[in-house]
Amino acid sequence: MTSADGLVWHRAAYVCAGLVGFLMSVCLLGIPVQLSDSFTEFTSVHGRSLWDVVTAEFSNGVYFRPFRRGLIKVVFELSGGHYYLAFRGFQALEVIVLLLLVVRMLRIRTLSAAAALPLGLAMVVGMHTFAGAVLEGLPINHFLTVLVCCALAVNLAQAKPRPIVAAGAVMLLVFAMLTIESGLLIWVIFVTAYAVGCRGVSRNALIVLTACVGMYFVGRFVILGGAAPGLGERSAGFGFAVLNPDELIRRFGANPVPFYAYNVVSAIACVLFAEPRGGVWGFTGGLLNGGLEGWQYVNVVTSTVTTWLIARYAIERLPAWRARHFEDADRFVVMFLVILPANALFAGGYEKDVIMSPAGLFYAAAGYVVIRQFLSERTSLPAGAGRRVASSGIVLLVALGWTLRLIGVHDSLRHRAASVRDEWAYYDDWAKQQPVQVPLTTAEEAIRQHLFDDAISRTPRPPELSLGAIDQLFDRTQ
Repeated sequence: MTSADGLVWHRAAYVCAGLVGFLMSVCLLGIPVQLSDSFTEFTSVHGRSLWDVVTAEFSNGVYFRPFRRGLIKVVFELSGGHYYLAFRGFQALEVIVLLLLVVRMLRIRTLSAAAALPLGLAMVVGMHTFAGAVLEGLPINHFLTVLVCCALAVNLAQAKPRPIVAAGAVMLLVFAMLTIESGLLIWVIFVTAYAVGCRGVSRNALIVLTACVGMYFVGRFVILGGAAPGLGERSAGFGFAVLNPDELIRRFGANPVPFYAYNVVSAIACVLFAEPRGGVWGFTGGLLNGGLEGWQYVNVVTSTVTTWLIARYAIERLPAWRARHFEDADRFVVMFLVILPANALFAGGYEKDVIMSPAGLFYAAAGYVVIRQFLSERTSLPAGAGRRVASSGIVLLVALGWTLRLIGVHDSLRHRAASVRDEWAYYDDWAKQQPVQVPLTTAEEAIRQHLFDDAISRTPRPPELSLGAIDQLFDRTQ
């Protein structure tokens, strides 16, 4: 293959990612700015300086996310009152940038790699951990922001070692870990990438990055006296049900370690097998008691087969890894295997699918390179070989499952657009249900009216769309 051929497939990969991102953006732009978890964010940053907004978050108790609200403030001020366009546009842009960065880090240069890319992108977007990053009711979804940071971190690690790369790595880590706690995974990515042969971030830069992580913990837990979330923070899944804070305290208050361990194990299983979801073993419960839906079979079977392919590849390549010989596919698989348990630690307080979105991103990357390798190896078998037929069947099953999951995310976005619009239509009922009744100032009422008009008057309600029995294959619980 000539270098010109490689460039063609490289460009085709970017076009493919751009198209997938564009379709996602169209669905996102159909959703008004949400009332719950968004309107109160706007009123909290309105009339305050960026400095006040950021510094106030340094004394926010169990959560340490100063840049999260700071980013909301920046977009809020830049919007010029066009909140819907600014915030939904920013989220759509993040999705497109994420997919382009994913394509860049996969380094597609061959026909086989480009041919497998649509499946890889379907895995990225169709992953249930990713759904929350586009469906969560937040003005700027910080989980999606950290996913962009994760993909950018891999690209920096793959670059040529230069001072600007090292500086960019440090700034990226600081931004990510001050946006949300799982941003600390950026450090894990850099260290793991270096261990498997990526030298874009040098050894000296890794020392600086490690020092930044150390200062984060000292600053947060020693100087500021921060604490980890307790059992009384929120409801959480356990076994086959969701327990409220009082039930959690009653059951685990004397010794919360088993609950934390359960959450970590559940988070790992959630990525590998799409079960449990939110800490609740719904598929297992359905098998025991009946009542399983089609989408549960699709999710669990697809993830289980993909996990089997990744595990099979890892076992075969283990001797080479012990000899510290890593090919491109190896690097993504190893990074996933390291990031998965590290990410699960952040779900120790309560298991939530979207918390595992960084691990889900690397799961998709590992799945893509393994399936690409799997196809490449099987096509070299003698014509008519039974193994080729079996391999084609496995890949077809996986591709069908991930395609349904990809479509399911788009379906969920359509339903979210309708539900958000309905929420704004009953604003008065929502306001009465708030724990503290605080009258809106004139400026805050103007913000509310603008968001209300965006949701009700300017954003048309999406038409109902039904595919009959196929609808049962789409996960609408996301």
